[in-house]
Amino acid sequence: MLDSLINLISQGADMTAAVGHAPQTALAAILCAALLNFFS
Repeated sequence: MLDSLINLISQGADMTAAVGHAPQTALAAILCAALLNFFS
């Protein structure tokens, strides 16, 4: 589970870096990924 969470976080960080949005967007993406991973 931790591996997939780390993978999701790194993917979210890559996506945010590519789009160039504010850090809040990265945080939101990470939180969403963590919640989805937690409940699945």
